[in-house]
Amino acid sequence: MINIPESPFTRPEMFSPDVMIDDEKWYPLGKLGKVRPILFDVSNGGWISILKAEGQGTIQRHRHASPVTGWTLDGAWGYREYDWVARAGSFVYEPPGHIHTLYIDPEAGKMTALFHVHGPLVYLDEAGNATDYDDVFLRLDRYAKYCREVGLGDDYLQSLIR
Repeated sequence: MINIPESPFTRPEMFSPDVMIDDEKWYPLGKLGKVRPILFDVSNGGWISILKAEGQGTIQRHRHASPVTGWTLDGAWGYREYDWVARAGSFVYEPPGHIHTLYIDPEAGKMTALFHVHGPLVYLDEAGNATDYDDVFLRLDRYAKYCREVGLGDDYLQSLIR
């Protein structure tokens, strides 16, 4: 019999998995759609979330400081700077420094994708100048405010923080 030593990373009581994706746990993302946070990784500066959008939405041009992965669950989307379209089942890898403008594919008119963002991003104007930024702490603060407004509570929010 193999004796595997206990590790702080393998203790089940450390984790509170959240498998329900209730409507109240989504929060609005401007006019584009809504976001459902899955995890806030404050130790490493990243986050995992589902983006769900409809219509002709666009996310401002931006650059990621670290890699991003995306898995398309429904609909279709792409980057204005490239000629490919990610459809349901597509996996996308964005290397650090990648600059793009996400849009919803007009033929589909909707998109739902799971994104794992490993670090901050910087919003850019057309000339490539930084206009704003986003990171795990800003995202966490916005979602904490939303959770308080809709009554989800701090315990729920804490279950998403690692």
